[in-house]
Amino acid sequence: MLLLPIHPVISIYGILISISIALSVYLAEHLIKKDGRNPEYFWGLTLYTLVAGIAGARLYHVLDFYKYYIQHPLYIPALWSGGMSIIGAVLGGVFGLFIYSKKNKLDIIYWLDIAAVVTPLAQAIGRWGNFFNKEIFGLPTDVFWGIFIPEEKRPEGFESFVRFHPLFLYESLLNLLLFLFLYHIKTKAKKHTGIIFWLYIAGYSCIRFLLEFLRIRPWSIAGINVAQAICLVAGTFAAIALVKKKSVA
Repeated sequence: MLLLPIHPVISIYGILISISIALSVYLAEHLIKKDGRNPEYFWGLTLYTLVAGIAGARLYHVLDFYKYYIQHPLYIPALWSGGMSIIGAVLGGVFGLFIYSKKNKLDIIYWLDIAAVVTPLAQAIGRWGNFFNKEIFGLPTDVFWGIFIPEEKRPEGFESFVRFHPLFLYESLLNLLLFLFLYHIKTKAKKHTGIIFWLYIAGYSCIRFLLEFLRIRPWSIAGINVAQAICLVAGTFAAIALVKKKSVA
C-alpha cells in the first residue's frame, strides 16, 4: 500500500511565506480603508487571489522540474518542502483576481493597483525562505557576500564550489526597493488608472530578467530561458501600457 509522502512540519520556509502573506493582506486592507473603499469583497477577492497564486506558483515549479516530478508525482502537493515560483504566483494571482472581479463586477483596475503595491513586499520577505532551504542561489562566486552551500545541496557538476551568488538576497532587496517606490506612488495617486500595476510588471520583469543570467541551469525550452521570455513579453506590454497612459494623461 502506497503512502503519500505528506509529513508537513513547521518550517522556517513556511513561517516566512505565511508572514509575507499576512503582512501583504494587512497592508492591502489598510490601503483600501484609507481610500474609503467598501471592504465587503476584500476577503473573497483575497481568497481567490491567494489560492490561484499558490496554485500558479506550484504549477510553474512542477513544470520547471517536470523530470523529477514525473518520477515522484506524490511530491507535487508537498508545498511545505519549498518549490514556489514567483512568476507562477503572479500569473495565477492576477488570474484569480480577474475572475473574482468579473464575477462580482468590481473595479479590476483599482484592485490590480492595490495588489501591485503589496506583492513586492510579500516577495521580499518570502525570498528569505529560500535562504533557509538553501535554494535559489546562483553561479559560483568569490565575492565576500557569496553564500556557503553545503555539498549535498550543490547542483551536479558544481560540487567542488563552495560559495554561490545569493540570488534570493538580490531579489529580496530589489523587491523591497520596488515596494517602497510603488508605495510612494500609491500615496501620491489621486486616482487609479492601472499605472501602479504596470509599473510593478515592468519593474519585476527587469529584476527577474537580469537575475536569470546568474541562475544555474534555468528552465529553458529550445535554448530559450522561459523566465526571461515571459519577463520580456510582460515588460514590453507594461512599457507600451505606460507610454499610452502617459500620452492620455
